[in-house]
Formats: sequence, structure tokens, C-alpha cells
Amino acid sequence: MRKTVFAAIIALLAVTCLAFAGGTPEPKAAAGGKVTLSMYAYNERTNPVEAPNWDYALGIFRATNPDVDLQIEFGFTEPYHDKMKIMVAANQIPDLMFLWPDKRTGYLTEKGLAKDLTPYVKGHEKEFVPGALAPQIAGGLWEIPEQVTDCHVVYTNTKLLKQLGLTYPKTFEEMVKQAPAILAKGLIPVAMDDKDGWQMQSCLLGALIERTGGKAWFDKAIKGKEGKFTDPEFVNALSVIETMAKNKMLSPGIVQADYGVAVTDFANEKAVYMIDGGWRVNALVGVVKPEQKKDIELNTFPDLAGMKGTPGSTSSVVGTGYGMSASLTGAKAEAAWKWIWFYAGPVDSAIRQGFGANPAYILPKRTDLDPLILKLIDFVNKTPGGYVVDSVLDADGMKVIQPAMQELILGSKTAQQVAAEFEKWVAANDSGRK
Repeated sequence: MRKTVFAAIIALLAVTCLAFAGGTPEPKAAAGGKVTLSMYAYNERTNPVEAPNWDYALGIFRATNPDVDLQIEFGFTEPYHDKMKIMVAANQIPDLMFLWPDKRTGYLTEKGLAKDLTPYVKGHEKEFVPGALAPQIAGGLWEIPEQVTDCHVVYTNTKLLKQLGLTYPKTFEEMVKQAPAILAKGLIPVAMDDKDGWQMQSCLLGALIERTGGKAWFDKAIKGKEGKFTDPEFVNALSVIETMAKNKMLSPGIVQADYGVAVTDFANEKAVYMIDGGWRVNALVGVVKPEQKKDIELNTFPDLAGMKGTPGSTSSVVGTGYGMSASLTGAKAEAAWKWIWFYAGPVDSAIRQGFGANPAYILPKRTDLDPLILKLIDFVNKTPGGYVVDSVLDADGMKVIQPAMQELILGSKTAQQVAAEFEKWVAANDSGRK
């Protein structure tokens, strides 16, 4: 498969280079031989699809940039952030690191520890989708986004629905009513894994809040003016998750399930629906059979009773990407930019698109992509988005809301109790209230 992808990439890059013959923001090779850089990379190394895809792109970078020696350490999900915070506290951040455009890595970017990349990409803003290079938290451009990320997708197996005599539900009440029929066939209504906690927060809660309250209410709750997280808008969003758990709609053992269990269940047709981010197309492309792809649809959560937000919406955020330490200058800064531009610019964007990503860098339109990738592109282009919770609230608050939602799923806390705990933390600690 990789030979086929690589051939397509070479052809695409030829077109891309002609289209942007006016030059790229990549600097000249650093003088003085090889430059060694430390990198803290974000990649799920146990994933049988995503890890090889990342390594494949890295191999191309190393082959085309022999003057740059990347010394790489990998992290993923919460362990990545836990270690990065230790590095920040010790003032020993790596030369290159994976960053979020918002509060998720605000513990680093708000302290001025990353270099503003605006001068590096100046003149090439139109090569990215609108909004991709907008100022990020604290006004800088700390990373160049790999993609615009839709964090909530309801992956749907239409073949299983048809076999059950069901159609995609228009309302949440309809989805709840489907659960007994799905369970009776030994299937999982909604596959999710939530051992790390971020999945439920990032891939569902934000989308539910957009439905129940919308951005206007969320803005008020963040500031604590005319809105709080004990309001019905937030409680109602949590109540949806509570209802799903009570009706056994979620994967068995969801709070002990490692990230990857749900996608395996969905690919093996043990689940009718799977809720995850748009990035999960990358994994699905590699694990589902070709004949299955026509039966997979990308939807958003059904309508909720009394909702104030946008029907059919997801939760989205300008994507993540690599940035460099503010301390880098000269040859080291030039070498670091080589990786950042490789990753977010035309080369690796084309590689990642071939593996299932929807890059923020504008590439020539292709029709030869995997059917699931084409479905994701269509989904992103047509679906309105609300906030992702950890993009607009401080990262430390996720250590409150995420385990509390796990207890909600287990039935040891109510939606009202979870809301009260979170509001108490936000009121006392979140920077949005100060």
C-alpha cells in the first residue's frame, strides 16, 4: 500500500511545486553540517496503523534532510502532557514539540516557551484553509496546524442498521429506543473507549454542549457571567451521557477500555455506531475491509429535546501541530523549521492525506483517495462546529471533569453532582474566570 501512496504523493508534489513555484518558506540548509534536535513527538506507538504511517513519513524526511538529526521521544494522550508539564517546570523543554492552538498546551505557550512562527510562514497564508493560521492562544502562532479537526463523529454501520430494520435516528430519543434491538443481537449500540477520560470529554461532551447551549451560552459559562456549569445547558449535556450509560448503550467496560478497543469492535462489525474524532478515519482506512467502506457513514449526534444550539453540529478546533522552543536560534532554528514545514506543508500533508487525514494545507483536489477519506473531507466541509471543552478551559480542569464523567458512566455520580464539582473547580481555578 505504501508504494502506491508514495507514487501518488510524488505525482501530487510535482503539481504542488508548480502551483507554488514562487517559493516556500523553507530556509536554506543550515551551515556547518548535521544539526541535532530533540523532539517530543505525539504518536500512538502501539497503534498498528498510525505508528507505521508516522514512521513512513519520518523516513522520507530523514532521506530528504540528511543534515537534520532528530532525537525522538514519543508520548500520547495524558502521559504526553504529564511529562511535558514536568519539562516545563524544569525549564528543559525539547527543541521540537507537539502543541495545541489553545489552552490544552497553554501551560507552555502562555509562558513564552515556544517561538512565534508567524515570520516563518509569512506570505504563504493562502496555502492553508481559512482560519488555519489565525492567532492562537496569547496571540502567537505557536504551531502550524496539521489539519482542522472535527472532534466528534458518529461512525455508522449502515449494513447493520439495515439488518436490524433501523435507520439513523433523527433524535436522541429514537437512538435510545434502538438500544434494546441492538443489544438483543449481541451488538454494541455505541462503541467508545474511555480509560484515559479525554475521549468522552473531547469526542462527545463538547458536541452535546453545542446542542444544549450553543457557543453563546458556553462563552458566558467560561467567564462566569450570566452562565455557570451548574446551568441546565451543561447538566442536560451530561444527562445524555448518563442516559446512554443507564440504557447500556456504551461499550461494556468503557472506562477500563484502552484507546483502540472501540475502533476494533467497529471494524469487526460488533458495534452499530462508534463515537470518536475525525482523525479516526486514519485507523479505519487500515483495518476495515474494502467492501465495508461503502457501508460506513459519518454522522453527528441526533437532535436533543429543547436544544438551543446548532442542529447537526460537531465540535471542532484548529488542529494541532509541531512548534519549536523559543530558545532556538541560527542553524538549530532553521533545522527545526525544516521539520515543521515538512510536517504541515505540502509534503507530509500529501502523505497524511493518503493515509486518511484532511490536512489544513490546501492540496490539489484528488478523486483517487480512499472512500473513507473522501467522506471525511465532505463531513468537515459541510458540518458546523462548536467548542471542544479542553480547547477553551484550562487543561488542569480536565482532571476534574474527565474522572467525574467516568463516575457518571458507572452510576456513582449524577449529572448534577458532576456539574457542581466542575463549576466549583472552574470558579476557583480557571483562567477564564480571572
